[in-house]
Amino acid sequence: SYLLLGISEMMVHHNRSRCSFLSPDYFSLPFAVFLLIFNSGSNLSTCATCHAIANSKPKTYNYFAFGSNMASSTMIYLRNISPLASTAAVLPGHSLRFNIPGVRGVEPSSAAVEPATDAKSNSENTDVGTEEQVVHGVLYKLTEEDFGIICRTEGVPLAYSLHRCRVVPYDGDGEAAGADAMRRATSISTESERTTKIIPNNENGEQLSRKYSVPAFTLRAARKGWREGGDIPPSKSYLNVLIRGAKEFALDASYLEMLENFPVGRTWLGNGLAEEMLRVAELQNKNV
Repeated sequence: SYLLLGISEMMVHHNRSRCSFLSPDYFSLPFAVFLLIFNSGSNLSTCATCHAIANSKPKTYNYFAFGSNMASSTMIYLRNISPLASTAAVLPGHSLRFNIPGVRGVEPSSAAVEPATDAKSNSENTDVGTEEQVVHGVLYKLTEEDFGIICRTEGVPLAYSLHRCRVVPYDGDGEAAGADAMRRATSISTESERTTKIIPNNENGEQLSRKYSVPAFTLRAARKGWREGGDIPPSKSYLNVLIRGAKEFALDASYLEMLENFPVGRTWLGNGLAEEMLRVAELQNKNV
């Protein structure tokens, strides 16, 4: 089934060394060779064949997940999405916020990311630490159809708004792989690298290498009042889904520790519904 196919894709592309975000599409080369051999006896020229391949390539989107979507089960089972590729990544110049209101006493809030300058201005009204001003998460490559599912199920544009950004894929698999990747992406060692530097739209003036960063879409709060207001402590259940995703993709130990020690809000029944909703979705799809 397509669910098993999605799982196998996630298992293959979870290996960071095989991440395709910084390289050409991994289907292009073998597919091109096949077409050239197949059409070797025809009147089609090599240029015409390559042109046809380029024009027929489906559109894909890079999406940076920082909340419950970090867990691959959320994407596959709850949202029925089959990511083409995935890797741990860092979003610089932003902070993790819990400023999307939910249902009080059930699921009080959901996560969002906000530019660091906005987070600093509200630091007195939030429990989220803003010292490093980076958000760790998962960078997914999605088909156009699956990216549309993200937008619909996340409530764009009423709850969230799409936010363009540049993220840095992890470098290796160490306990500080994200921090290592950020150091590499922000260092300027040669004159040639200086010409590839950009200043991302995070208003903090930090230089980021195009060579080691990837353009992507992520989600921030849709309403100005939510962005400027304080955070609402999330349920323990919702936070556990974030922790599950962080462990699955081996996010930096310091970031995982921050999530594990994050203060949670009060819920009327148990720890919230997020984990139970995900468990039910997993069982339903595994029984199909």
